[in-house]
Amino acid sequence: MIGRVVEQVVLVAAGLVLAVVGAGSAFAPAAFYAPYGIDATDPALLSELRATGVALLLLGIGVVAGAFVRRLTFAAAVVAALVLLGYAIGRSLSWAVDGTPPASVLAAGAVEFVLGIAAVWVAVRTRTALRAEPAN
Repeated sequence: MIGRVVEQVVLVAAGLVLAVVGAGSAFAPAAFYAPYGIDATDPALLSELRATGVALLLLGIGVVAGAFVRRLTFAAAVVAALVLLGYAIGRSLSWAVDGTPPASVLAAGAVEFVLGIAAVWVAVRTRTALRAEPAN
């Protein structure tokens, strides 16, 4: 029982992070990225930010749904792990290639990494539980 609650907390937290970042990027990109020192005024950049934002928003909604719909839990955990760890690895690559980013970006990467690893835990745990269930 406690394990399921922890799974739900991880998926809700991961989904909310994805959804909030997605909504900010999609609907208020200039304001959302200004604290990171990003000047989002170019129409091509805005198009990329908004498109990615909507994708993250929808993925976040799906991850949150997986917290409450048991048959979606494994898929939601895999999606959360891939997206969040993808962002964390991408930030690490950028740090190595482009130099040290602002502290706020480093903090975002740390949160993405921790939630991504937690989502891997949920995926492994859920996959093991699915294998233990009798086939219908």
